[in-house]
Amino acid sequence: MFLGMGERFTGGVDLIEKYAKDRAFNNEHQFSRFLHEIEPRRSADAWRKAIQRWVKKGNTFRKEADEYEETKLITSKHYYDNANDRYICMMDTIDGMYVVEGEKHRAMRRAYSDTGGGMTVNDMSREFDMPVPMVDEYIRIHGWRHGMDPFTDQEIKMRTIEDMVDEMVSLRRIDVVRRAEQKRWRQIEKEADAYRYLNETIGDEFKELLKNHKTKPVRPFKMKTSGRDYAVVISPTDLHYGKYGWKLEVGEEYGFDEARERLLEKTSQLVERLPSKPEKIYLTAGSDWFHVDNDAGGTTKGTPQDMAGSPAQILMQGCQLAQEHIDSLRAVAPLEIVFMGGNHDRHTSLMLMMYLDAYYKSAEDVNVILSPHIRQYIYYGNNLLGFTHGDGKVMNKLHSLMAHEARRDWGATQNHIWFHGHLHHQQMVERGGCMIIQLPSLAGEDRYHARHGYTMARAGLCAHMIDKELGLVGTMFAPVMPDE
Repeated sequence: MFLGMGERFTGGVDLIEKYAKDRAFNNEHQFSRFLHEIEPRRSADAWRKAIQRWVKKGNTFRKEADEYEETKLITSKHYYDNANDRYICMMDTIDGMYVVEGEKHRAMRRAYSDTGGGMTVNDMSREFDMPVPMVDEYIRIHGWRHGMDPFTDQEIKMRTIEDMVDEMVSLRRIDVVRRAEQKRWRQIEKEADAYRYLNETIGDEFKELLKNHKTKPVRPFKMKTSGRDYAVVISPTDLHYGKYGWKLEVGEEYGFDEARERLLEKTSQLVERLPSKPEKIYLTAGSDWFHVDNDAGGTTKGTPQDMAGSPAQILMQGCQLAQEHIDSLRAVAPLEIVFMGGNHDRHTSLMLMMYLDAYYKSAEDVNVILSPHIRQYIYYGNNLLGFTHGDGKVMNKLHSLMAHEARRDWGATQNHIWFHGHLHHQQMVERGGCMIIQLPSLAGEDRYHARHGYTMARAGLCAHMIDKELGLVGTMFAPVMPDE
């Protein structure tokens, strides 16, 4: 609301009487300046003369100090209109007077305080539909700080302590939820940006490189036909391709050759033990498939690692090994490749998925599910399968997340199964209507694991048989034997 210059103003007794009752002024000069700010079409001197005429009629505007509240005293920049519950201030950004309703002013104070949200000036601008310079000046005029309490002087005088304490608690709860959501969305946006960048660079390069590539068929593996439809989940999580372990230092040798031999040999052992030909194979990709995630030889967060080769070598050879592994399984049944981004290889595992998507574009028996989501869901018959690496802070809530994030398939299925890695040892628990399967690792030890005593898990590879109607009906384990 703006009150600016216009036509000549006459009268004004109603304004004098209104503010003489509502406010306290020390003298005519102060009162006249106030009225001039309210109605600038009349000069301060003209207002002073009008006040004098009004006083001569037996009226008065002065009150004893204990008759008015401190919040009604005039300042040079802002004041509170108690009668109309509004805040009035003179602002340089608009070269005039700005009026804010009490409810909006209180909401702004709450929003700016840390207790009520700690909004930035830009946030306040969007939330309260005010230009940024106006918000900035408004905050400065009222002397607000993020660390202030969320209540105005008027509220403190009028409300009970218990009432304000209850609101403070409520505001803190809201702030906790809001900040948690902000953090979650920042992470989602970060991952989405990384995915878009990789897709527009690495992904396009892979597609261009392999645009004329035709995937060769493989010779089928001879297996008897099953009387029931079932799928096999094979999850070589935590292979840590590129990790280096020296036997004399950590108790076993682990490098490029050992990782490849363990993967292909244990996969072959599991396939040979399958009772019959499965309808399809679900194969995870990522989930710490690579040991490092950047050119400096560190994890996604930057933690340095012992490497068997350069980061470029690890990436290129790791992609070729994944292709070799997939081709060995194509001989058994059609594959669906499911992404599981790890804490060691969040970005390089996306590169792997883009490489596989480009490589198997022409293959009818390989479907690469190219999605960067941290949790993946697969619908198979009467089964809902979930896949995630397992390094998040919500692992004890996987059943609830599945019921919420995949609610339609959850309701349409009887069997709900989660698969995750990260911890390098096997475990199976049932929680909230979900079977949660923790997968082993094929990786050998390195200095970090040896020094911290993380050496008791038995390395190996698992295959889980999922009946299309009955759910999980069998688990096979191919362990890495000593000196393998």
